[in-house]
Amino acid sequence: MKVAKFTGTNYKYKPIDSLPFPDYEPFNIQEMIDEYSMATRLLYRYSRPEARPFNIVASRSCPFTCTFCVHDRRGIPYRARSIENIIEEIKTGYDKYRFNIIILLDELFAVNKNRLIDFSNAVLEGREKYGWDFDWIFQTHANARFDLESLKLAKRAGCYMFSYGLESASPEVLKSMNKKMDISQVDDVIKMAEEVGVGFSANLIFGDIAETPSTIAESLAFWLKHGRTSDVFPGEVKPYPGSKLFNVCVERGMFKDKRDYYEHINSFRVNMTSMPDDVYNRLINLALYMETNWLFVKKALNPRYEIEKTNGLYRNYVGGEYYKLVSECPYCGEEVKYMQLMKERPFWLGVGCAKCGRKIKVEVS
Repeated sequence: MKVAKFTGTNYKYKPIDSLPFPDYEPFNIQEMIDEYSMATRLLYRYSRPEARPFNIVASRSCPFTCTFCVHDRRGIPYRARSIENIIEEIKTGYDKYRFNIIILLDELFAVNKNRLIDFSNAVLEGREKYGWDFDWIFQTHANARFDLESLKLAKRAGCYMFSYGLESASPEVLKSMNKKMDISQVDDVIKMAEEVGVGFSANLIFGDIAETPSTIAESLAFWLKHGRTSDVFPGEVKPYPGSKLFNVCVERGMFKDKRDYYEHINSFRVNMTSMPDDVYNRLINLALYMETNWLFVKKALNPRYEIEKTNGLYRNYVGGEYYKLVSECPYCGEEVKYMQLMKERPFWLGVGCAKCGRKIKVEVS
């Protein structure tokens, strides 16, 4: 009988560039890309109607200690792979899987603008040398100091969107979350993204222990200003085991332990604030309603579609038909192409324009 073996904690890691590239073959990666790419979320595929996304893990850990994060950072250093090492993995993976979208997983990818510049130049070189044809997105922290020129270079190299660690637009809540950022700097970053034509993505997660009706109003005001054009998604913070918020909830007797939390994760809403439950629930439901309905988002112009009569494992599992949608962006006029598996009409979809980076709503009758 096989039993689990638990090794001791050891932070004496090997140099990160010396590690072998991940072997995804045991997970049947080829079938996943071929058959299930359309199951991935909007942000990971709106630049290509027939998307084939692929993840590249470009770093390990993070030097920050946000209260909602499940990782205990003490003793675990942030380690970033070299651009040369990342490019070599891309070269190996592209030859095998022919992906057309790369998702760079590194929470601090563009904190140093030279890293973004070096990667962009390497991708441009790979296009010329190897015939690469893919778009890409990256993650970054609010302390990123990339500038307009480096973002323009990234756009030219195929970057169509970046994900930004926001979480709240209230200084009080940001302080409580231990987020090391100034909300005023986000306006400049969004303006920069709009000028370049790169999508801006972020989350507003409501429900921190410092949340009040006033702080929720601050974040909703931010959404009304930016969330109609940028991919700013309202949601709810979760006190996952491993986070400081989880420990707070256990101390308050809101649940007993990790098992208790996971066994009831979908059966109740955790109110960690000082607001009465009825007040908290109404405000959270308002934020979620805005998200699920894409309120105030501009509609695409001249939407039309064809039904793609193709079978596949994902389609056979979910049912419905693949709709090949074509419309015009109401901001820049660029033709927007998107594919989605749907069971019936009428329906609407929230998509993005790969040229100008803005979010739009496509309605199909």
